[in-house]
Amino acid sequence: MRNVLRPAFLMLWIIGGTIGRGHAAPPPSDQYLTGYLTAVLRLRYHVHPLRLTVHHGVAKLTLPSMPPQEAARIKKSLLAVPGIRSVGIRTIRSIPGSRVAASALHPLPSPTAGQPSRKQQTLPVLPPLPRQYRLTFSPPAWKRHGPLYRLPTGFFPPGRLFTPLLADPKWPGSSAAYAHYSPYHPNGLKDVVAVSIGDTIPFFRDNLPGGWQEEGGMQADVYAYFNMDTTHKDLQNADYFVGGYAAFRHRNLSFIVRFFHQSSHLGDEFLINNPAYYANSSGIPGTGLRTKISYEQINSIVSLDLWRRTFRVYGGGGYLVDVGPSTLGKWTFEYGAEYHGPVLWRTPYTRWNPVAGADFQNWSYNHYDTDISLRAGIQATNGRPDSPRLQFLLEFYTGHSYYGQFFVNPIQYFGLGVHFYF
Repeated sequence: MRNVLRPAFLMLWIIGGTIGRGHAAPPPSDQYLTGYLTAVLRLRYHVHPLRLTVHHGVAKLTLPSMPPQEAARIKKSLLAVPGIRSVGIRTIRSIPGSRVAASALHPLPSPTAGQPSRKQQTLPVLPPLPRQYRLTFSPPAWKRHGPLYRLPTGFFPPGRLFTPLLADPKWPGSSAAYAHYSPYHPNGLKDVVAVSIGDTIPFFRDNLPGGWQEEGGMQADVYAYFNMDTTHKDLQNADYFVGGYAAFRHRNLSFIVRFFHQSSHLGDEFLINNPAYYANSSGIPGTGLRTKISYEQINSIVSLDLWRRTFRVYGGGGYLVDVGPSTLGKWTFEYGAEYHGPVLWRTPYTRWNPVAGADFQNWSYNHYDTDISLRAGIQATNGRPDSPRLQFLLEFYTGHSYYGQFFVNPIQYFGLGVHFYF
């Protein structure tokens, strides 16, 4: 735009000089300069001045809030206008709907009033720009006043009203992680790779009275892990998770209600290498240690965001129905906290910030012993609250195994994982 306007201004200046050739051109009036500077600001910089006065070539401007270097660049351009001796710029924040913003809509004096000749008028005062085209140099509302809690509505909307639990080892998402197990693992596992494929898919989102929003959809995932110390990287176990959910949010408060099914299946290589899970000591098939784990769970979690989503605390519980085997218990409880730090590095398309989380779970099947999951690392988003999330996390877990067949086994591991949520 700058390259287009510069020749245009030069041509107008030449035309004006040609027309006035043969007699001395009178100095431009203050009203003429007011209109000229207004055109420069609007056409070249897309800035709508909140106030602009010119008196004997001294221009005084009130502009929306902007970086100091941008104000200096504008001042330099205005000083180059013939007839302008000095420029004073004051910047203030423009708040939509306020008197200051409304005053910017009042038209400035016509540059033709009191002019000795119409030939001197080269750039008329333009009408106010439509609001969507004004540039105020102020950050968007969700950055100035906190997160944008009201997400887009409709079918298959972006984002989620209830954001993923960062440290929950079985929150639906796509991931790949390496884990180094402690020496006392019952099955002798040492180096393990765990993967998951799935996500939370919102079908519909709508606004409710009182500033609330509602969302409905489904969650689905497959969780599997492999023993990397075997020849064929044996599949140990795969859990299948699928269910529906309803989520609600009002500013920093959100909660989710879920009903889902989970079943567990041992890997074929694991059964071949561990026949005790398939047959008893007498070799009778189907009488070994293998247990078919299957249940449905009604689950609800409440989450509260604090300090503009820097911190988050949550808690809730669930009840198991149609449980197999019956020794699996009925009640589950989950609670934890998360930290989402400021942006450390940004590109035109991504924002990178530190994250950390702690998740605690108590299940009745293990006498409510506490299972602890800790994760910390860095997260990449596009900078909006409804953005997809890519996380690179260091992980630590101690407690009972969260894979179905081995739910009675105590485990402990350190690991490194990559997690992605659409």
